[in-house]
This record gives sequence, C-alpha cells and structure tokens, in this order.
Amino acid sequence: MALESLTDEALVLLVARGEEDALRELVRRYGGAILGLARRMGLDPATREDCLQEVVQRIWKGASGYDPRRTSAKSWLLAVAHHQAVDMVRRQAVRPQPLEPDPEEESFDVPGPGMDEVAILDRLRLKRALARLSPEEREVVEILYYQGYPHGAAAKRLGIPLGTLKTRARRALEKLKEVLDEP
Repeated sequence: MALESLTDEALVLLVARGEEDALRELVRRYGGAILGLARRMGLDPATREDCLQEVVQRIWKGASGYDPRRTSAKSWLLAVAHHQAVDMVRRQAVRPQPLEPDPEEESFDVPGPGMDEVAILDRLRLKRALARLSPEEREVVEILYYQGYPHGAAAKRLGIPLGTLKTRARRALEKLKEVLDEP
C-alpha cells in the first residue's frame, strides 16, 4: 500500500515501528506547516530548519508514546512542533512576532514549501475560527500559542490575573474546537 494513501495516525504508528519511509511522508505533509509555525514564533531561517530537524527527531523517538485515542496525529505532531519552537525561542531569547504575518514575508494564504492543499485549507479554517473569538480571547491565544509565552508571563504582559488568562484560554480553545469540528 502506498504511504500517501495512509492516514496520519497510521503513519505515526508505522514510525513507532521504525518505518523511516512513514516518517518521510509525515515530514512531506507537515514540514511546511512546522516551518511556518517556527517563522511565526520569530525564529530566523536557519533556526527554523534546526527546529524542523529537532521535531523530526522528537517524532522518531516519541512515536511509540502516541495514543490515537487521545488526540489526532496532526494535533500531536503540531504540538510536538509547537513545544520545540517554544524551547528554541526561549533558548535564543528571540523577540516573538505578532500573529499577523509580515507583509514582506510570504503571504499567510500562499502555500509555503511542502504545503499541500489540505494544509492551506486548514490554515484558512483556523484563520476563520480565530476571527470568531472575542478580541480578549484572540489576544490570549496569540500570546500563548503563537508567541510562546508561559501563562504567568502572558498574564503579566497582558496586565490581567493569571486565573482570568487561563479562563480566557480555556474558553477560546473550546470555541476553536467547536468551530474546527464543524463540517
């Protein structure tokens, strides 16, 4: 069976068994999204490539810990990428970039290297879902998930109590899940 026809979950399970070709297919599917995430978090081009390599290593080593009953493979892969990018941002003390794309860089809606139509549609769905959040919720999502601030630092930066920040984040994620689960 061709790897291109397998689901992401099946590919991660094959990676857990040591199938390098399955890992290559996952990188082909999500490499552009991982690089885009690293760019939005303020990493320079060379560090973005390092980030991608680190993510690939984490996936290779951690695939056996993936549980398809807990989350989708896509969510798991992007969470691995997000955590790696946050680690790199913190290590390098790079100033995070805002959620809005830099007009000098590639357009938010234009596919990057390695991105397929599904990834483009996912980005558009996410963009629409974010637009349905209140300004306060969107601000919390931006600072936590796009800029990579820890909860305490984000609350301080926004000038709100930590509990308020966590409540807004929880509400925002619930709304995003509802919107993204819509057909």
